[in-house]
Amino acid sequence: MKRIIALISIFWALGAMAQGVMPLPSLHTEGRWLVDKHGNQVVLHGVMDTPSNYFNGGRWEGSKAQGWWDHYNETGATNCLAYFEKIFKGMEEAKCTVFRLHMDPAWTNNSNITAAGFSKVTKNGNEVTIDPTGQEVSGEADISHFSKTLYEKWLPKVYLELAKKAMNHGMYVVVRPPGVCPGNLKVGDYYNKYLLYVWDVFSQQDFVKEHAGQISIELANEPVSLKNAQNQDDSKALHDFFQPIVDKIRANGFTGIIWAPGTTWQQNYRSYAEYPIEGENIGYAVHDYCGWYGCSDDTPDPQNKIKNFHESVPVVDFAPVIITEVDWSPENPNAEGHYNESGAWVKPNYGTWATGSTSKWGKAFKANLDYFGNISMTLSSTSCLFDIDALLKTGYVMPAFGGLVEACGKACMDWYAEYFKVNYPHADDEAETGDFYTIQSLSGEKDSYDMMIGDKTYLSMKLNYADGHSKDVSDLANYTVGDPAMVEIKNGFLYALKSGETQVEVSYNDIQGKTWKQSFTVKVTGVSLSDFTKMTSLAEITEQPFAIINKDSQKMFYSSDAQNLGYNDATAVINNKSINGYMFKAEPISGRSGCYLLKSLLLNGDDYIMWTGKPGYLNSQPTTGWCSFILGLENQYGQDIKDGAVWEISYEEGKGFSLKNVGTGKYLKDAAPAKYDTPVYMDFLKASGTSGIRAVERTIDNDAVYTLQGRKVTTRSQWNALPRGIYIVNGQKVIK
Repeated sequence: MKRIIALISIFWALGAMAQGVMPLPSLHTEGRWLVDKHGNQVVLHGVMDTPSNYFNGGRWEGSKAQGWWDHYNETGATNCLAYFEKIFKGMEEAKCTVFRLHMDPAWTNNSNITAAGFSKVTKNGNEVTIDPTGQEVSGEADISHFSKTLYEKWLPKVYLELAKKAMNHGMYVVVRPPGVCPGNLKVGDYYNKYLLYVWDVFSQQDFVKEHAGQISIELANEPVSLKNAQNQDDSKALHDFFQPIVDKIRANGFTGIIWAPGTTWQQNYRSYAEYPIEGENIGYAVHDYCGWYGCSDDTPDPQNKIKNFHESVPVVDFAPVIITEVDWSPENPNAEGHYNESGAWVKPNYGTWATGSTSKWGKAFKANLDYFGNISMTLSSTSCLFDIDALLKTGYVMPAFGGLVEACGKACMDWYAEYFKVNYPHADDEAETGDFYTIQSLSGEKDSYDMMIGDKTYLSMKLNYADGHSKDVSDLANYTVGDPAMVEIKNGFLYALKSGETQVEVSYNDIQGKTWKQSFTVKVTGVSLSDFTKMTSLAEITEQPFAIINKDSQKMFYSSDAQNLGYNDATAVINNKSINGYMFKAEPISGRSGCYLLKSLLLNGDDYIMWTGKPGYLNSQPTTGWCSFILGLENQYGQDIKDGAVWEISYEEGKGFSLKNVGTGKYLKDAAPAKYDTPVYMDFLKASGTSGIRAVERTIDNDAVYTLQGRKVTTRSQWNALPRGIYIVNGQKVIK
């Protein structure tokens, strides 16, 4: 959680107080959506806050029985609840429909106890805490003073009373555990057990189980690095860390929504695409700040934001997502900046964690919300939305930061007012009659699809209602494909597998039991990889020096333009359609008759082709930079190719390409150990005013440390002097 300090007042008020449906309707998940009991899709918008006198600006106090710091007692609880009652009224007026409640550790810590396995050491003259795994922890990541007695005491008296008050003001409640994750986690470690205890006790509360449709659980806050029980990188580690906690919560009888976090401060969810959390009512809690997902005020392109977000958070395709932390305000030269969680410098602003502008970064952020449709959000603090002191003094809600147009307060108050009119829940007992519940048709975005092998597109199947609104049921409808080997439909996405034409029948059973039907045609064109497995002459390569293979469909395309091949030219070869794949180039080797160097580069499917620092693979062996392999170099790390030789080309996810000589059964070897033993990184940028690309070659110094943008900053011997962040060392990403 980010702590917001600066507050600025302005006198501006909304109109009449919003009146939501009461009692608060029940929510569950259906496909990638939050829905009410009638199946109406719901998207939530609100704020996060924490019951801490310090972080609430000293606006309430306890009895100070032990000293000025002692606010967390019966008197403090009474005053805290009274304070939040006023705050919740302001949230309701500001059209908030969700409140993220941090069970602040100020109520659960007892400085007189120290958990087993923790110790204190002196470092640079300061006392620091070392956790049971040997890492240094501080602040809210230090749970050495966590008291089960205090947690069980204040859970019903403070945390759940706050949840009850928020619900009475029309807000669903997302609850996160006390504190934040330490930097390094592994399956079964002490923090895993801590979270298991917290949610075990929480989910046993009668009030929580009785309001499972209104209260949801965010399992942890900002995991950074998470490994398996053997302390190894493992794509199943996130699943294995959180699944036992989910199972315990369900065993206790809680049926509500559970939000699972990702790693890297809740911005990496890739492994969940392969190993999702199992069970009903599962969603994913994400964080989003200016500079993340390739988007900032300097790079505010909405389409690039959408692409990068989808790559990092693929779960948005099959489950609801809630962004539980986000904020922004523009640069303020009169304030002080700070370093963020990854060690990057954040320019001074008006009091938010991130520095950005609504017209730039904020525009892309909103475009991302609207594009996917199933993303809820909470700002990282109440003070990011409205002026708290002005509310307490006047009773009116006024946007934070003086109503600054480029800051999140004014922007979100405007957005929330518009969002409040759509995707809202209806009463559990509402009669399903009238135009709102009268379905008129099921329609698709298109009557036919013209695709290439390897293409993927969202179907956008919608139920259309008499009152004019529609409901996306792409991932909920039933599909019957005429030729299942030709196309596949998963989570509402249509995948083209092989050439041909087929019919797809769509059906959807509504809540009254009526079946709605629609159909569309899919035509897939392209060349199968099997058509290009025979290279009978080296001349065939030199005449057609470039080729593209789609890594999903295993399809190869050739281009004959060796001089001016740019990305646009490459896509023209395949009917002007963007694909992801690999580009191959064969170059004669000077002074070696009949020898050719074959190079490959991963394409990213965008207008720009950039090397990402990730290794490629040849015959299951990792390579860096260009995958280089020699054709025609006998007995020197290559293969002797003569006219008439036949080569099989195949691709396997995670193992890359394999090139096998059919006659000899030998595989093509990586040429790097020979003359080309220095890995080369290639930066490809779209050339200004042309359709071509320019290449900039540089050798990689294995002792150097690079930024993610490829700029050398120092050597490994100076590692300790670097600020916290993510760097490239010897071709690999390393987090400091």
